[in-house]
Amino acid sequence: MKVDLTLYQTLSKSASKYGHRNALLFRGKYLSYDELMRKIDYLATGLSEYGLSKGDSITFAMPNVFEAVFGFYASSKLGLKCHMVHPVTPVIQMKKYMLETKSKTLVILDTFFDHYKDLLEDQEINIFLVNPMTEFNVVMKTIYKLINRKKLKIPQNLQVRKFSDLYIKQVVNVSNINPMSTAVYLHSGGTSGQPKTIELSHQAINYLADQTSYIMDIDDFENLHMLAVLPMFHGFGLCMGIHAMLINGGVNTLMPKFNAKEAVNLIAKNQINFLIGVPSLFESLLKQAAFNSEKMKHVKQAFIGGDYVSMDLKKRFDEQMMKNQSPARLLEGYGLTEVVTVCCVNTLKEHNPLSVGKALPGIEIAIKALESEEILDINQDGEIIVSGPTNMNGYLNDTKASQATFFKYNNKIWVKTGDLGYIDENGYIHFKQRLKRIIKVLGIPVLPGEIENFLMDYEQISEVCAVSKTDDEKGNVVKLFIVWNDENSILEEAEIKQAIKDNISVYAVPKEIVILKELPKTVIGKTDVIALEKM
Repeated sequence: MKVDLTLYQTLSKSASKYGHRNALLFRGKYLSYDELMRKIDYLATGLSEYGLSKGDSITFAMPNVFEAVFGFYASSKLGLKCHMVHPVTPVIQMKKYMLETKSKTLVILDTFFDHYKDLLEDQEINIFLVNPMTEFNVVMKTIYKLINRKKLKIPQNLQVRKFSDLYIKQVVNVSNINPMSTAVYLHSGGTSGQPKTIELSHQAINYLADQTSYIMDIDDFENLHMLAVLPMFHGFGLCMGIHAMLINGGVNTLMPKFNAKEAVNLIAKNQINFLIGVPSLFESLLKQAAFNSEKMKHVKQAFIGGDYVSMDLKKRFDEQMMKNQSPARLLEGYGLTEVVTVCCVNTLKEHNPLSVGKALPGIEIAIKALESEEILDINQDGEIIVSGPTNMNGYLNDTKASQATFFKYNNKIWVKTGDLGYIDENGYIHFKQRLKRIIKVLGIPVLPGEIENFLMDYEQISEVCAVSKTDDEKGNVVKLFIVWNDENSILEEAEIKQAIKDNISVYAVPKEIVILKELPKTVIGKTDVIALEKM
């Protein structure tokens, strides 16, 4: 595929080839590629008439519904910078985000108006309200209104409009848009752990999405469905969950919020064939009794990342898939928003379950020494660095942070990931630890990931997270959070400490062990380390 196009142009090219095929599935309703393009074109005309033009920013705080997809590609057509944000971002934070991105237009679900109404204090901000049932029949619309009648009591205000009013049945022509220009603003912790707004180009997202056929070893995706539940404000969800299928003629099964029971039902109907997600998603599926069925054979491939993945989870999932007569195996990958998302991944053809896979074609991965600019040999621990067409344009309004993250070597620009790892003799990348999570105990580096990996081999432990705790005597010590598989079968604290001392080091022994019912999770299902550090 030609990747030096805008996101809209790549979709348009795909639609001209696959127009009759199904493109999106949501709540039992399909939209074809032709129908999808009409919606996008009409919406782009309306956004243009409203006053938005190339270079402007528009904010979408939306779950995965039809309108989120329409809005994303309509923005691309006009050359807008699409600012993707979590649907329930606190108002104070949203104000900061919109100020930073110079966005005066916010698109939200109509049921979220009360949450964001205080933004109207700024008279330059306009809010467009989405009714996610607009594309559905009268019965569905009526049910939606009845269920949400209290939330839909929205006062008359010139700054508040219906999103559906933006659709104008005309096709607007737009000027040339540079595929290298910024298409999307995404928020991330940055490689340093500090909040950043990342600028991603059309070409970067296109390049990665174009790797889908290689990763899956599939040439034709007709009637093959991707579970599109990872949010579009996340690089993995946006690129691999939405864009990848649409430029390859496949179908996105939209799910605003993950529901394991619903997912299992869709798999049984052959309406989900590919799964991508974080560990908690796959754990939820395995807990469903109906997931133990030959009806799950429709799952063709499954990819996991974004958080620590235990060998036990991979083993249980793979065994269940074999029992279900499915070819799918749980394949781990690795990436970061600074390079859109995934940059290396295991595949069915080439995989090492102890690794996060090999670098994708056209993307280079190397290991840099921690205290110098030396590039290390195989099997040596250092900082993972990445170079290729998926590199971000930089951090918005933060030249200093951008320069600190980019690294020039061998006449190429590399992104320093802030992650510790190594490359083995077969080219597989091994992720060990977020560098910013390394705990210095009496000056000795302790890796929380090493502790977590070790303890997850105990069948009594369901979840575990090691964090840093300030200590008057040692400066920093390890604090451990554990979730038991069965509260009637647990390990003694002394046993845990002794095992860590014997197998890792005395410095890794936790000063405190806290037992929880479950670990807190971020909005995309990762273990919320920051929340645990505050406990």
